[in-house]
Amino acid sequence: MTQTEGEEATYTSHYEYYRWSDAANSCNNNGAFLAKIKSLDELKKARMAFKPDHPTDYWVGVKYDDTLKNFAWADGTPVDSSANFEAIVNRNEQLTDSFSKRCLYMTTTDALVADDCGVHRKYICQVGESDDVVMTSK
Repeated sequence: MTQTEGEEATYTSHYEYYRWSDAANSCNNNGAFLAKIKSLDELKKARMAFKPDHPTDYWVGVKYDDTLKNFAWADGTPVDSSANFEAIVNRNEQLTDSFSKRCLYMTTTDALVADDCGVHRKYICQVGESDDVVMTSK
């Protein structure tokens, strides 16, 4: 497990492979939630912080909600579709009702990519909120 801190938020990477819902539950059971990656800058900082030890993909706390017809955070609140968030997500993946890729993960490149929520991946938990997290490796 690797940890990074910002002024108000702490991020922890977990190296067990879980489905998206199990990763969300694991974070919740430890008083945290799946990480809210809201911008390209935040995505790059998170990727660089965790890449040296484990260059891989990580589930983050956002998925497409069919009822809302929009992305929602793991706690069910809708994502504020700011320009910063829109720059890191491929919204075209959610345009068809039959598309099964609903949960987003952070790649080793600068993107959040959708995949089937049942795929097992490592994941990043977050404690605290911050609009501009500054991450440093511990």
